[in-house]
Amino acid sequence: MKVIKIMFWISSIASGRKRTVHRALALSALLLWVACPLWGQANNGIGAYLEDNRLLLVLDRAIMEEPMLFVRHHKGQLTVRWSQVGEQVVLTQHRVRSALGEWIPIDADYKIEERVLGKFKVIKEKSNEVTLTIDATELVLANDIKWFAYDSPERIDLRKSYIYKVEKLDGETIIRTKRTKNSGTSFRTIDVDFSFYQLPDRPMRPRLFDHRMGYYLEDVWDAQRTDNYKAAIMRWRMEKKDPRSALSEPVAPITFYFHPDVPDVWKPYIRAGILAWSAPFEAAGFKNAIEVRDLPEGVPSGHSVTYSMIRWENFSGVRGSEKESGSTAKMIVDQRRGEILKADILISSSVRSLVEEYVVRCAPMDARAQRYPVPKSLVGELFQYVTSHETGHALGLMDGNYGEYAYPMEKIRDVQWLRKMGHTPSIMNYARHNYIAQPEDSIPASLLLQKVGPMDLFQIKWGYSNFPRATSPLEERPILDSIILAYDSIPWYRFNADWYGRIGPGNTHEAVDNRDPISSTELGLRNMEKVMGLLPKLNRDQPDDALLKRLYKKTLELWFHEMRHVLSLVGGYTIHYRSGTQSDAVYTPISMEEQRKALRFLLQNAFEVPQWLEHPSFQYRLDEISGSDMLLVYQLQLLSELLGVSRMGRLEHMEGNHHYEAVLWEMIGMLQEGLFQELEDPRADISPRRQALQRAYIETMSSHVRSESPSSRLSTEQLQRFPSQYVKSECRFGLRQLQKKMEMVVAELEDGQQKEHLRACLNMINTCL
Repeated sequence: MKVIKIMFWISSIASGRKRTVHRALALSALLLWVACPLWGQANNGIGAYLEDNRLLLVLDRAIMEEPMLFVRHHKGQLTVRWSQVGEQVVLTQHRVRSALGEWIPIDADYKIEERVLGKFKVIKEKSNEVTLTIDATELVLANDIKWFAYDSPERIDLRKSYIYKVEKLDGETIIRTKRTKNSGTSFRTIDVDFSFYQLPDRPMRPRLFDHRMGYYLEDVWDAQRTDNYKAAIMRWRMEKKDPRSALSEPVAPITFYFHPDVPDVWKPYIRAGILAWSAPFEAAGFKNAIEVRDLPEGVPSGHSVTYSMIRWENFSGVRGSEKESGSTAKMIVDQRRGEILKADILISSSVRSLVEEYVVRCAPMDARAQRYPVPKSLVGELFQYVTSHETGHALGLMDGNYGEYAYPMEKIRDVQWLRKMGHTPSIMNYARHNYIAQPEDSIPASLLLQKVGPMDLFQIKWGYSNFPRATSPLEERPILDSIILAYDSIPWYRFNADWYGRIGPGNTHEAVDNRDPISSTELGLRNMEKVMGLLPKLNRDQPDDALLKRLYKKTLELWFHEMRHVLSLVGGYTIHYRSGTQSDAVYTPISMEEQRKALRFLLQNAFEVPQWLEHPSFQYRLDEISGSDMLLVYQLQLLSELLGVSRMGRLEHMEGNHHYEAVLWEMIGMLQEGLFQELEDPRADISPRRQALQRAYIETMSSHVRSESPSSRLSTEQLQRFPSQYVKSECRFGLRQLQKKMEMVVAELEDGQQKEHLRACLNMINTCL
């Protein structure tokens, strides 16, 4: 009787006059608190409970047509609306109306206006004038929802999937499930958590996206662009408690909570990695902007939008997990304004992967890395470095190339510079650790690791500073532009993204970036030789040679990346993003002399290799796959990239637009002469490694000559995959020159393996021409 009276009272009030959404939500919460103890209290308009293993959602009628977030944690988010259509409720994904006045399309496809995610019959006996009750079990178990543009369908085994818990937090309804996925040959069961989350009512001023800065757009799947969209960047709401103060605490600090699974031994290092971003926020006017806490007692540790978590996902102690090398961050965003609502930092890098990457780079300079296993202090510092990088993502910054090809090379060996600036301008670069410093430089080990740098401070200052005199995002634009222009003349304050290929030394990865890739690599090779001498010592107390083989492979991989760094100079451009008001060049070719030096270096160090690398002292302990065979694979990859269509196209472009006279042929001629230098002395031995490189050269050049674009109706992007007629003619000319010289040498040689190799090469050329 008590329930009936309250329902009648609420109904009478609601019918008497118009009520706001919040008033109706409060009334329905009161009703359901009395009528349905299973449901509990919530303030987002959605209650949920389990009945006979079915998920029942209790929807307040006041939330119909109101936008809210539907989240599959660590997979994606959708902006949705509930609608009542007759005796059914429909859940629809809609494109998002940005506060800047534009629609953000679904899946980056402007043609899609909406997408129905599910329709549900109203359970009349459980509904009333204020609420609608539906069975939404299939929505979270069986429904195949596309969570982002490139999401692929899942095969779900419903017989082995179930909902096990429903939880409520402030403004949030959480459904926790066990989902069994079938891949065809096997299946696995995973935790899949969903949330319905009420979007903030109080607006945050968006900050206009600028392609010269390294921020995600409000839609992370539409972030890989250099177009200056009318879009907001992704950032946290940061407002000053004291707007008049130059340095103020925020109204609400960014708070990360440790998941209970994070080992206590690593917490100080992880905390330090996150708090390393405090200084950049102070530059933006905020002190104590970031907090790192243990999760309060009683708060659920599962996924939610309400709490930003530091999660331990590296499967420590599980056999096979040692290879895992990638940590990440996952953000949930109010796309209307770009406001980050929560961010999880996922620490999934294994100790082994972190340690071994460091050992092959820095063991000669850090005694801690000259024994295995390394001390816990070093492991902790490596977790600190990884956490700092992932925190950058959690603050809105994407991977990219921040201030690369800028630092003076000699400064990378200077203690004072490293203490203030680091060996790379940003923690968001993939530079990793300082392998350029030499043992005699006596660099403290703490300065060998990548850290939050001056470019990170610049990015946060630009993205998070408050401008109270501006009343709109458009009024902020001149201020933001002036900040960029104030630093524009300093090369390590420039950002670029390599979405369209690595076209120069300013957007390479896995190498310590600075203004002199060639000298850097020379120094890197010195340390690499020392590392090769240390590997047997590191393996001495191991039960087998697994560590030795892994470290040798890691060393070869580093060698490849260092050579690739030099390779970026050939056909390379510097990149300097500019606005339309700036008149200078965006792309400037690397000087011809620097390109010549780079090619000479590659001929001497990449296509000819030292004995310590090809035949290390421990080679008798390596099998074929672990040994020099992998080195040859990397050499062939370098040759393929050097002769790639895009690089040759850039060299052709330099001839036609930058007056680099005959640079394409000069580079082909230098490479051909260097790879086939044995033809100058018929008595010279051509090693099996050189023979493989020579055959690969002829195969690639012949492929360019024979290449025909399949259709004249191809797009510009598709045509760039095929060599131009000019490139083909230069390749053909090069092969003819090689053909003449080879015929002369073959005629002088006595029968034998070397003559057969050259005959085979001649046959390949003759077939092509």
